[in-house]
Amino acid sequence: MARKPGGKKRKKPSLRAGARLLQSRRLRLGIAAVSLLGLTGLLLQFTAQVRTTQEQTLRLPLEPQKREAWRSELAALFPRYTLWHWWVRWGGRLLAGEYQVRPGERAFVVWNRLRKGLQKPFRFYLRPQRSPAHLAGFLGRTLAHDSLSWALAFQSYPWQEWGFDRHTWLLVFLPDVYEVYWTVPPAHLFQRLYQAYQNFWNADRRKRAEALGLTPIEVGILASIVEHESYRKSEWPLIASVYLNRLRLGMPLQADPTVIYAVGDFTAQRVTHRMLEKDSPYNTYKRKGLPPGPIGNPSREAIEAVLNYTPSPYLYFCARPDNSGYHDFSETYAEHLVKARRYQQVLTRWLSQKK
Repeated sequence: MARKPGGKKRKKPSLRAGARLLQSRRLRLGIAAVSLLGLTGLLLQFTAQVRTTQEQTLRLPLEPQKREAWRSELAALFPRYTLWHWWVRWGGRLLAGEYQVRPGERAFVVWNRLRKGLQKPFRFYLRPQRSPAHLAGFLGRTLAHDSLSWALAFQSYPWQEWGFDRHTWLLVFLPDVYEVYWTVPPAHLFQRLYQAYQNFWNADRRKRAEALGLTPIEVGILASIVEHESYRKSEWPLIASVYLNRLRLGMPLQADPTVIYAVGDFTAQRVTHRMLEKDSPYNTYKRKGLPPGPIGNPSREAIEAVLNYTPSPYLYFCARPDNSGYHDFSETYAEHLVKARRYQQVLTRWLSQKK
């Protein structure tokens, strides 16, 4: 057929151009597939859940060597296909602390918690302790720092800045429930406790202490003695009355718990004559007035028992012989001797049967 005049000749697509087009499409499809796989993998990384069926509390110790021993156990919480599993397993930084892991939590969230040291708050009840050594042991068992670290911190802390000395600082440790982090440094805990101590000694309590002729520190010292005289809290206000009467008259307190504290034998079941001869400022048989410091960290109830003591004429008391834990109170020494001898006879028989 004849070509029309002036018409253009159509070019046929070459094989090379078609191949390039095909390669371009394949490349785009490949990139799209890789991108999709990458997004899917990334999505899996951030949506993967920890491998646990029950809530766990993990305590990573302060010592780096001991924390290293936790790596396998921690890595097992994360699915093996996640980056978080291998980060934990092969040397990612682990911070000391107490951490909580719940079923269904995202692995990334838990990993971030461990990486940043986002601990859960730790609540504990600070119980009355019998001595600084007992307190150091309790804190060492309860918190991350060991008992030696606490004992050294007791000795080195500048308690005088708060008006205490090496005998009275124990009063800062007012028994109560506190919320801190498990790894709390000693100095931070001391500051937290002192704040609670200041809040407790409000204007009203300070006014009541002043009415007794005592400072808050002196009230705390007396409360520590009252608390260790009887486990029957209902008796504490009356026991406080006996000691307040003795202080007003200038009589020695003659408190057995102070002698036990001076000797350091907290298992003693009776105070012997040899113990009474102990030369110590805490021996209230030999020294008049209050000892230089508390014989434990008194509870709020014991402090309140002193501040709200029951007025009485009593100057003496001794345990009842019926093993009830209650005490008999006396106005005169002659009356007290009769009751004390009766109790001592029963105690002697009980101790002989126990042997």
